[in-house]
Amino acid sequence: MKISLLFLLLLLFVSDPLAAQQSVTISARSDWVSMQKGPSTAPTIAWKTPQPKQTTEHTLVYTATVFIQSADAVTQLQFVHNGNELTGQQRGFKRFSGSQEVSDVIPLVVGSNEIYVKATNAIGTTISERRIILCQPEITSKSVQGQKRLALIVANGNYTKYPLKNPPNDGRAVRQQLEKLGFTVVYKENLPLRDLKQTFDSFVTNLGSNNVGLFYYAGHGLMVGGENYVQPVDADPKAEPDVEFECYPLRQIISRMAYANPKGANMIFWDACRNNPYRSWRRGAGELTFAPVQPAVGTMIVFATEPGKQAYDGDQENGLFTSELVKHIGQPNVDIFELVDRIDQGLENRGFKQPPYLEGRLRGKFMFKAD
Repeated sequence: MKISLLFLLLLLFVSDPLAAQQSVTISARSDWVSMQKGPSTAPTIAWKTPQPKQTTEHTLVYTATVFIQSADAVTQLQFVHNGNELTGQQRGFKRFSGSQEVSDVIPLVVGSNEIYVKATNAIGTTISERRIILCQPEITSKSVQGQKRLALIVANGNYTKYPLKNPPNDGRAVRQQLEKLGFTVVYKENLPLRDLKQTFDSFVTNLGSNNVGLFYYAGHGLMVGGENYVQPVDADPKAEPDVEFECYPLRQIISRMAYANPKGANMIFWDACRNNPYRSWRRGAGELTFAPVQPAVGTMIVFATEPGKQAYDGDQENGLFTSELVKHIGQPNVDIFELVDRIDQGLENRGFKQPPYLEGRLRGKFMFKAD
């Protein structure tokens, strides 16, 4: 009985060997698949350049590079600059899987540039970390060739009260130097308020974008309520509130130049506030001659003197500040910071203590003349 049962089981096994083999084969194939193909994920992106989250560049193009890793084929890749998708990668893009280094040339704008990368595979889309590139190209005489250099000079000296003898001499001397340096100069003397407004309207209209703009003023200046003002020759304010309506605010000049020329260089040379003719006002002698202006990047203001001090006419043909300005402005390879240092040193060598005062900053270096 036992032998018959054993024989029967053996006969059944031998008669169906294929079933046993199929069972073993399926198990083996399932094990192999699970070992070779892990769970799929969206691509991973790592920056090669730039690596810091914020960097500064002095050119108008930048090559950005990332490492991308993906088990599944990357079907779409896009560099994004200031919210705009760049087309370069899309045109030449080829699908890939595994690890790959990818670059694209980013056209920068002056100022802040935000870039990131998007990569897509069958599982999903990955967006890289953001990178900020601050573009501050150097602006020199060589780099602005082909751009307009436009200057407005206003020299007010013919006041009914407290006339000044040197502003017209100062303005003409500055005009002569700027014209040698390639500036188109608009020169005006002794402007009343109406003409001053019209002149400045025309100046900012013609300034345009991505150029070099310069405003030079010599004459009386006032500070009321923390604001600096150009005093037209017809202004005769009887009290502090009158200044706002009879004079032209320096802050408005600065803002309009920055708006008209947001990507270029804007400079203001302010040889004013030589004295305060309204000493009976509450804010008279001893008040800060200039209040901080804090202009936008791309604008530099050069005051003839420090806050709380006066700028003097001097005893020569030109005022103290302008006499040194015209002496040094045409020297080659001198940026604006060194120019101010030379003005200061020149006055000190002559026995005068009237240090110029700077506010703001340009994008990179600026030289009036470069070899």
